[in-house]
Amino acid sequence: MVFSFFRKNETETPAQKTARPVAQKPAPVANSRQTGKGSPQGVNAEVSAGSGSSAAADDWSLDFSVTMNRGAGIELFEETDPYAEIAEHAAISYANGQTGVARSTLENAIHGNGEPGAVRLWHMLFDLLRVTGDQSAFELLGMDFARVCELSPPSWSVEPAEKENPPMMAPLDMGGGVIALQGVLLSDNPALDEMRRILAKKAPCRLDFRRLAGVDADAASMLSGILGEARKKDLAWGLSYARSFSDRLALRIASGQVQEASLWQLQLELLLFLGDENTFEERAVDYAVKFELSPPSWEPPKKPPMIPESEDAGSGSDIAADEVSMRLEGDLLQGNLGAVQALLKSGEETRLDFSGVRRLDFVSAGMLATLLKEAGGKAVIVHPNYLVAELLRVMGVDQVARLEIAKH
Repeated sequence: MVFSFFRKNETETPAQKTARPVAQKPAPVANSRQTGKGSPQGVNAEVSAGSGSSAAADDWSLDFSVTMNRGAGIELFEETDPYAEIAEHAAISYANGQTGVARSTLENAIHGNGEPGAVRLWHMLFDLLRVTGDQSAFELLGMDFARVCELSPPSWSVEPAEKENPPMMAPLDMGGGVIALQGVLLSDNPALDEMRRILAKKAPCRLDFRRLAGVDADAASMLSGILGEARKKDLAWGLSYARSFSDRLALRIASGQVQEASLWQLQLELLLFLGDENTFEERAVDYAVKFELSPPSWEPPKKPPMIPESEDAGSGSDIAADEVSMRLEGDLLQGNLGAVQALLKSGEETRLDFSGVRRLDFVSAGMLATLLKEAGGKAVIVHPNYLVAELLRVMGVDQVARLEIAKH
């Protein structure tokens, strides 16, 4: 900003009343902070006089180039979340397997802290205690949470995903001998009775695994037995989306949380139906070593199903063609996301149920971000715990997928 002061010349016309040029090399005046005089407080003033003897005493000009003093100018402050760094540190520690560090970080941050911004740190600690099985500490934390934050604490026994998605759902009758399985298959699911009825009639059938989120040990034993009998009787049975469900079973088994032989047996039956001999042989060896039992022998499919192998079978039902879902369980470590990669399809919305995921490491989070970005960013990650959700934000997964955080 330049202020120039000129003495009026009575002989000049209005058009001639213009500012006179100042010298190219102005002589600086000492900073008022250094001399205590010569310029307004807090402002550096530079005074430039006209060069040469042509500058008359009554025809003078001054140029004040006003700048802001360093350290005394206008400072802009960006409002930030004071708890973001704490949440990030705890999430990274937990992702690296440093559970004790994550716990102490959160405990120190929430001690007596009832500010609204700290509530998510409380929930991160609640989830940490839940996944590590420390119920007594969880209950004590709940009492502190109610007293300090004046909010209702979460319950130890309630799983959000189970509340909103009933574990057992009736099979969808898709017409043409097609049975669509939904939710988590339990031993009392009527779909198993319907399969037995079709099996007794030796009728053709197709099972759609598209929306089957999981299966318990007893139901897995029943289903593998039904499939084995249909295969041995050489019936015209076919499976839709069996590959993605087999990959889900493999992911669950690899997490180390599954010890039931029936789930391994079910996967072996699925691989027999799929005709995947190489994977079958690998899984059969692992099964024999782990359980010291003889696996079934490899038998290639003998007869193609009478019902066409169509991934959009039953399109007239209430299953949307562009909605695919899968449930992940256990620890996702070292990029073991083969099932996710097989499921994702460009342009389709995929729902990834993270309610059963305990821990996610950096490698898997980074790979997940890459897979979701390549798939078009239409995925939805459902109910990750607060520690996993924070890591997903740190790794930018929330930029390529929508996160649906469960309410405690």
